[in-house]
Amino acid sequence: MDCIDSDLLDSYVKAQKFYFLAEQSLNLIKKRMMTLLREHGLNHAQHLVLLVLWYSEFSRNDIMSTELAYLLGLEKHSISSVVDGLSKRGLVRRRRNQRDRRVLDLRLTNEGRSLVQELHPKTIRTIAVFPRCSDEEYSFVAGFLESLRDLFAEQNGHEPRAYRDSFTKLLVDGEKMFLEALERDRSDAGNVPT
Repeated sequence: MDCIDSDLLDSYVKAQKFYFLAEQSLNLIKKRMMTLLREHGLNHAQHLVLLVLWYSEFSRNDIMSTELAYLLGLEKHSISSVVDGLSKRGLVRRRRNQRDRRVLDLRLTNEGRSLVQELHPKTIRTIAVFPRCSDEEYSFVAGFLESLRDLFAEQNGHEPRAYRDSFTKLLVDGEKMFLEALERDRSDAGNVPT
């Protein structure tokens, strides 16, 4: 084995532990969701696409499959096959962008929206399991993950801004309107979603 600098080796050991912890955590979250998703014939990637398309309705942003690929850190062809499967089931439709006719935007169908709305209260209960931490601790971890994402985007020859912009457009932009709509629905129903 080549002589490896001790600082590099120390960094590698820390990184390896972090990546395996992240992998374990994400896989355990997916495992917890799988029973629910299987009942509805969905896999993890399909569920995420449906959720993001639903969130986009609150922000009124048009969504392209390329943006979904950036958000999920996947290749465009992987997202295309996920969208194809959802489209065949009648849950998602493609339509020409009004500003650029060469571009296809993605939208939920009424059936897709109904499915997401049915799943969402259960998703909230599953995903909301989160370690107690202060806002400062959460901000630190989120900032660290954003820096890690940007670093690996660059190392993979991608522009980090594409990943940042997709994250902001597809998740952050509509967050306030999404939460307000959920609160309205909860108030109208007189209780917490079941």
